[in-house]
Parts: sequence; C-alpha cells; structure tokens
Amino acid sequence: MTDRKGRTKPAKEGGAGKKKLTFVARLAGFWPLAVIPGLGLLLYLRHPLPGLALAFVFNSLLEILFYREDKRLAERQEWRIPEATLHFWELFCGWPGALFAQGCFHHKWKKLSFMVVFWLCVIVNVAAVLCILFPNEAKSLVEAGFAALKR
Repeated sequence: MTDRKGRTKPAKEGGAGKKKLTFVARLAGFWPLAVIPGLGLLLYLRHPLPGLALAFVFNSLLEILFYREDKRLAERQEWRIPEATLHFWELFCGWPGALFAQGCFHHKWKKLSFMVVFWLCVIVNVAAVLCILFPNEAKSLVEAGFAALKR
C-alpha cells in the first residue's frame, strides 16, 4: 500500500497503524539528546564555550547521520525523518553538519521552502550563540533597538 506521494506504507502492527521507523529516524526524534550534553558541560564548567563547542560537534555529527538516513529512506520510498525534526537539530547547533550533509549527499538543497527555513534556523542559532557568548553587548544592542523604535 502507498500514500499520496507514492511512499510505501508499513504494515499495520496490531491494528495501531504506527509508522515503522528505523533506529536512526527514531533517534532523530529524541530531542533531549540535542540539549543534555552541552547543557551538562555548561553547568559543570560554568562557562558557555565548551558546552557550545560540544553541542556544535555532537549535533552536527548527528545531523549528518540524519541526512544520510533520510536520503536512504527517500531512495527506498519509505517513511522519512520529518523536515521539522531536521530543522530542530539545525536550530540546536547542528546546522554546520546539515550544510555539510546537503552538499555531500545532494539532499534537500534544491527544495526552496526547506532551504528558507534552514537559513532562518542558522540565523537564529548564530544570534543565540552570540547572545550567550557576549551577553553585555547583546543587551546593549537590544536596548539601542528599543530606543530607536520609541522615536
């Protein structure tokens, strides 16, 4: 049986109608994995730089794995990793790995709607990282922006 897009639907298990996902696809949906390692290191060392570095490396490597798996599932016309899940990992410091994977696997880089959201995730992530690393400067910029809006 196939859906509207021609993807093979997995057989229903016990009438529940659940999607049969691969281990990697299930791992992509386990969002605490994106936050816990970097946050744990941040709390342990009380400095944001090592935690951010760990988050960028760890989440980028996972994002490469997720893109590879999504490409494989697409080629086999099976249930895929949702785009929202890929964007979540991009937003939480996985975007360098996603950018690498897009070029390496030629996956998702031609889909305009996906790329617009991808680059928005990059901008939001970079802004958040800069705010974490330079909180005083970020506060000054926000105050200057509000002062300009009041004029």
